[in-house]
Amino acid sequence: MKNSLGKRTKRNLGLETDSEKKIRIEENKKANQKTTEYFDAIWSKPEIKRVHNISTNQFKTLLWKVGKDYFKTLNRSFVVDNENKNFLDLIAKYFTGDRAFETETKGELRKGLMIYGPCGTGKSSVFDIIRKICLEYNLMQFWFSNVSVHDVITEFNKHGETVVDKYSRGTVHFDDLGTEKMVQLWGVKENLFTRLLQIRYNNFKERGTKTFVTTNHSIQDFKKIYGIQVYDRIFEMFNFIELGGKSRRF
Repeated sequence: MKNSLGKRTKRNLGLETDSEKKIRIEENKKANQKTTEYFDAIWSKPEIKRVHNISTNQFKTLLWKVGKDYFKTLNRSFVVDNENKNFLDLIAKYFTGDRAFETETKGELRKGLMIYGPCGTGKSSVFDIIRKICLEYNLMQFWFSNVSVHDVITEFNKHGETVVDKYSRGTVHFDDLGTEKMVQLWGVKENLFTRLLQIRYNNFKERGTKTFVTTNHSIQDFKKIYGIQVYDRIFEMFNFIELGGKSRRF
Protein backbone atom coordinates (compact mmCIF):
# COMPACT_ATOMS: atom_id res chain seq x y z
CA MET A 1 0.00 0.00 0.00
CA LYS A 2 2.79 2.43 0.93
CA ASN A 3 4.63 1.64 -2.29
CA SER A 4 1.47 2.23 -4.34
CA LEU A 5 0.85 5.53 -2.56
CA GLY A 6 4.42 6.60 -3.20
CA LYS A 7 4.11 5.86 -6.91
CA ARG A 8 0.87 7.83 -7.13
CA THR A 9 2.44 10.79 -5.35
CA LYS A 10 5.42 10.78 -7.73
CA ARG A 11 3.05 10.66 -10.70
CA ASN A 12 0.92 13.54 -9.40
CA LEU A 13 4.03 15.64 -8.78
CA GLY A 14 5.43 14.93 -12.23
CA LEU A 15 8.43 13.04 -10.82
CA GLU A 16 7.70 9.74 -12.52
CA THR A 17 10.53 8.56 -14.79
CA ASP A 18 9.94 7.38 -18.37
CA SER A 19 10.65 3.77 -17.39
CA GLU A 20 8.25 3.97 -14.43
CA LYS A 21 5.58 5.48 -16.67
CA LYS A 22 6.06 2.69 -19.23
CA ILE A 23 5.73 0.02 -16.54
CA ARG A 24 2.60 1.69 -15.11
CA ILE A 25 0.93 1.86 -18.54
CA GLU A 26 1.65 -1.82 -19.18
CA GLU A 27 0.31 -2.79 -15.73
CA ASN A 28 -2.88 -0.78 -16.35
CA LYS A 29 -3.35 -2.46 -19.74
CA LYS A 30 -3.07 -5.90 -18.13
CA ALA A 31 -5.45 -4.95 -15.32
CA ASN A 32 -8.00 -3.58 -17.81
CA GLN A 33 -7.75 -6.72 -19.93
CA LYS A 34 -8.41 -8.90 -16.88
CA THR A 35 -11.41 -6.76 -15.98
CA THR A 36 -12.77 -7.05 -19.50
CA GLU A 37 -12.37 -10.84 -19.53
CA TYR A 38 -13.94 -11.19 -16.07
CA PHE A 39 -17.08 -9.23 -16.83
CA ASP A 40 -17.46 -10.64 -20.34
CA ALA A 41 -17.33 -14.15 -18.84
CA ILE A 42 -20.07 -13.30 -16.33
CA TRP A 43 -22.16 -11.59 -19.00
CA SER A 44 -22.12 -14.72 -21.15
CA LYS A 45 -24.29 -16.44 -18.54
CA PRO A 46 -27.92 -16.09 -19.71
CA GLU A 47 -29.52 -16.05 -16.26
CA ILE A 48 -28.55 -12.43 -15.59
CA LYS A 49 -29.72 -10.91 -18.86
CA ARG A 50 -33.20 -10.13 -17.51
CA VAL A 51 -33.45 -9.67 -13.78
CA HIS A 52 -35.69 -7.85 -11.32
CA ASN A 53 -34.09 -8.70 -8.00
CA ILE A 54 -30.43 -8.08 -8.61
CA SER A 55 -27.29 -8.74 -6.62
CA THR A 56 -24.33 -6.39 -6.30
CA ASN A 57 -22.18 -8.54 -8.63
CA GLN A 58 -24.94 -8.67 -11.22
CA PHE A 59 -25.33 -4.91 -11.07
CA LYS A 60 -21.57 -4.51 -11.55
CA THR A 61 -21.84 -6.67 -14.63
CA LEU A 62 -24.60 -4.49 -16.05
CA LEU A 63 -22.54 -1.38 -15.28
CA TRP A 64 -19.74 -2.91 -17.31
CA LYS A 65 -21.90 -4.07 -20.22
CA VAL A 66 -24.03 -0.95 -20.56
CA GLY A 67 -21.06 1.29 -19.75
CA LYS A 68 -19.08 -0.14 -22.67
CA ASP A 69 -22.02 0.44 -25.03
CA TYR A 70 -22.56 3.95 -23.67
CA PHE A 71 -18.98 5.07 -24.17
CA LYS A 72 -18.80 3.37 -27.56
CA THR A 73 -21.45 5.81 -28.82
CA LEU A 74 -19.08 8.60 -27.73
CA ASN A 75 -16.14 6.97 -29.55
CA ARG A 76 -14.48 6.35 -26.22
CA SER A 77 -13.61 3.30 -24.13
CA PHE A 78 -15.05 2.44 -20.72
CA VAL A 79 -11.95 1.90 -18.60
CA VAL A 80 -12.03 0.47 -15.09
CA ASP A 81 -8.76 1.24 -13.31
CA ASN A 82 -7.32 2.17 -9.93
CA GLU A 83 -8.91 5.62 -10.09
CA ASN A 84 -12.54 4.51 -10.47
CA LYS A 85 -12.68 0.83 -9.52
CA ASN A 86 -13.59 1.42 -5.86
CA PHE A 87 -16.05 4.16 -6.86
CA LEU A 88 -17.96 1.84 -9.22
CA ASP A 89 -17.94 -0.87 -6.56
CA LEU A 90 -19.57 1.52 -4.07
CA ILE A 91 -22.13 2.67 -6.64
CA ALA A 92 -23.17 -0.95 -7.29
CA LYS A 93 -23.48 -1.62 -3.56
CA TYR A 94 -25.49 1.54 -2.99
CA PHE A 95 -28.08 0.92 -5.71
CA THR A 96 -28.56 -2.73 -4.76
CA GLY A 97 -28.97 -1.88 -1.07
CA ASP A 98 -25.85 -3.80 -0.08
CA ARG A 99 -25.13 -3.10 3.61
CA ALA A 100 -21.42 -3.31 2.85
CA PHE A 101 -21.81 0.21 1.44
CA GLU A 102 -22.53 1.54 4.93
CA THR A 103 -19.60 -0.34 6.44
CA GLU A 104 -17.12 0.85 3.85
CA THR A 105 -18.24 4.50 3.65
CA LYS A 106 -19.62 5.05 7.17
CA GLY A 107 -22.68 6.30 5.28
CA GLU A 108 -26.34 5.31 5.14
CA LEU A 109 -28.27 3.70 2.30
CA ARG A 110 -31.33 5.81 3.12
CA LYS A 111 -29.47 8.99 2.11
CA GLY A 112 -28.84 10.34 -1.37
CA LEU A 113 -25.47 10.67 -3.12
CA MET A 114 -23.18 13.62 -3.65
CA ILE A 115 -20.43 12.68 -6.10
CA TYR A 116 -17.63 15.24 -6.23
CA GLY A 117 -14.32 15.55 -8.01
CA PRO A 118 -12.53 17.15 -10.99
CA CYS A 119 -14.09 17.66 -14.41
CA GLY A 120 -14.18 14.73 -16.80
CA THR A 121 -13.71 11.86 -14.35
CA GLY A 122 -17.07 10.23 -15.17
CA LYS A 123 -19.33 11.54 -12.40
CA SER A 124 -22.24 12.43 -14.68
CA SER A 125 -21.73 9.46 -17.00
CA VAL A 126 -22.36 6.90 -14.27
CA PHE A 127 -25.86 8.29 -13.70
CA ASP A 128 -26.56 8.20 -17.47
CA ILE A 129 -25.45 4.56 -17.51
CA ILE A 130 -27.65 3.62 -14.54
CA ARG A 131 -30.70 5.16 -16.22
CA LYS A 132 -29.96 3.09 -19.32
CA ILE A 133 -29.72 -0.02 -17.15
CA CYS A 134 -33.14 0.80 -15.69
CA LEU A 135 -34.72 1.06 -19.13
CA GLU A 136 -32.94 -1.83 -20.84
CA TYR A 137 -33.38 -4.34 -17.99
CA ASN A 138 -36.68 -3.21 -16.49
CA LEU A 139 -35.05 -2.23 -13.20
CA MET A 140 -37.27 0.77 -12.58
CA GLN A 141 -36.82 0.52 -8.81
CA PHE A 142 -33.54 2.38 -9.42
CA TRP A 143 -35.07 5.06 -11.68
CA PHE A 144 -34.52 8.79 -11.14
CA SER A 145 -34.94 12.00 -13.10
CA ASN A 146 -31.76 13.46 -14.58
CA VAL A 147 -31.23 17.18 -15.21
CA SER A 148 -28.48 19.78 -15.43
CA VAL A 149 -28.76 22.67 -12.98
CA HIS A 150 -28.40 25.00 -15.98
CA ASP A 151 -31.52 23.49 -17.59
CA VAL A 152 -33.44 23.94 -14.34
CA ILE A 153 -32.54 27.64 -14.32
CA THR A 154 -33.57 28.00 -17.97
CA GLU A 155 -36.91 26.31 -17.24
CA PHE A 156 -37.50 28.57 -14.23
CA ASN A 157 -36.84 31.70 -16.29
CA LYS A 158 -39.47 30.52 -18.80
CA HIS A 159 -42.10 28.95 -16.54
CA GLY A 160 -41.59 30.31 -13.04
CA GLU A 161 -42.62 28.66 -9.78
CA THR A 162 -44.06 25.49 -11.37
CA VAL A 163 -40.44 24.42 -11.95
CA VAL A 164 -39.73 24.51 -8.20
CA ASP A 165 -42.63 22.13 -7.59
CA LYS A 166 -41.51 19.89 -10.47
CA TYR A 167 -37.99 19.41 -9.12
CA SER A 168 -39.00 19.21 -5.46
CA ARG A 169 -40.67 15.81 -5.93
CA GLY A 170 -39.26 12.35 -6.60
CA THR A 171 -35.69 11.15 -6.85
CA VAL A 172 -33.67 13.56 -8.98
CA HIS A 173 -30.04 13.77 -10.10
CA PHE A 174 -28.85 17.38 -10.41
CA ASP A 175 -25.73 17.62 -12.55
CA ASP A 176 -23.09 20.34 -12.07
CA LEU A 177 -24.46 21.64 -8.78
CA GLY A 178 -22.79 24.86 -7.73
CA THR A 179 -22.30 26.24 -11.25
CA GLU A 180 -25.84 27.55 -11.78
CA LYS A 181 -26.63 31.23 -12.35
CA MET A 182 -28.83 33.34 -10.12
CA VAL A 183 -32.49 33.91 -11.07
CA GLN A 184 -34.67 37.00 -10.75
CA LEU A 185 -37.75 36.70 -8.55
CA TRP A 186 -39.88 39.86 -8.33
CA GLY A 187 -36.80 41.93 -9.10
CA VAL A 188 -34.70 40.23 -6.42
CA LYS A 189 -31.78 37.93 -7.27
CA GLU A 190 -32.04 34.44 -5.78
CA ASN A 191 -30.01 31.26 -5.89
CA LEU A 192 -32.84 28.92 -6.80
CA PHE A 193 -30.99 25.85 -5.57
CA THR A 194 -30.73 27.24 -2.07
CA ARG A 195 -34.51 27.00 -1.94
CA LEU A 196 -34.72 23.70 -3.84
CA LEU A 197 -32.23 21.98 -1.55
CA GLN A 198 -34.12 23.21 1.51
CA ILE A 199 -37.42 21.87 0.15
CA ARG A 200 -35.86 18.58 -0.81
CA TYR A 201 -34.31 18.31 2.65
CA ASN A 202 -37.80 18.62 4.15
CA ASN A 203 -39.10 15.97 1.74
CA PHE A 204 -36.21 13.72 2.68
CA LYS A 205 -37.07 14.08 6.36
CA GLU A 206 -40.79 13.51 5.81
CA ARG A 207 -40.87 10.96 2.97
CA GLY A 208 -37.32 9.69 2.49
CA THR A 209 -37.04 11.44 -0.90
CA LYS A 210 -33.50 10.99 -2.22
CA THR A 211 -31.40 13.53 -4.09
CA PHE A 212 -28.38 12.74 -6.25
CA VAL A 213 -25.82 15.41 -7.04
CA THR A 214 -22.66 15.63 -9.12
CA THR A 215 -20.34 18.59 -8.63
CA ASN A 216 -16.83 19.85 -9.29
CA HIS A 217 -16.90 21.77 -6.02
CA SER A 218 -15.54 20.64 -2.68
CA ILE A 219 -17.97 20.05 0.17
CA GLN A 220 -16.66 23.15 1.94
CA ASP A 221 -17.53 25.31 -1.08
CA PHE A 222 -21.24 24.80 -0.45
CA LYS A 223 -21.13 26.83 2.75
CA LYS A 224 -20.25 29.91 0.69
CA ILE A 225 -22.54 29.09 -2.24
CA TYR A 226 -25.74 28.15 -0.36
CA GLY A 227 -25.25 29.42 3.17
CA ILE A 228 -24.72 27.74 6.52
CA GLN A 229 -28.25 26.28 6.82
CA VAL A 230 -28.10 24.33 3.56
CA TYR A 231 -24.47 23.40 4.20
CA ASP A 232 -25.44 21.92 7.56
CA ARG A 233 -28.34 19.96 6.06
CA ILE A 234 -26.41 18.34 3.24
CA PHE A 235 -24.59 16.19 5.77
CA GLU A 236 -27.92 14.69 6.74
CA MET A 237 -29.12 14.34 3.14
CA PHE A 238 -26.11 12.86 1.37
CA ASN A 239 -23.45 10.21 1.29
CA PHE A 240 -20.29 11.81 -0.07
CA ILE A 241 -18.17 9.90 -2.58
CA GLU A 242 -15.13 11.38 -4.30
CA LEU A 243 -14.21 10.40 -7.85
CA GLY A 244 -10.70 11.66 -8.49
CA GLY A 245 -8.16 11.30 -11.24
CA LYS A 246 -7.53 13.07 -14.53
CA SER A 247 -10.11 13.84 -17.19
CA ARG A 248 -11.21 10.80 -19.21
CA ARG A 249 -12.56 12.87 -22.08
CA PHE A 250 -9.29 12.69 -24.02
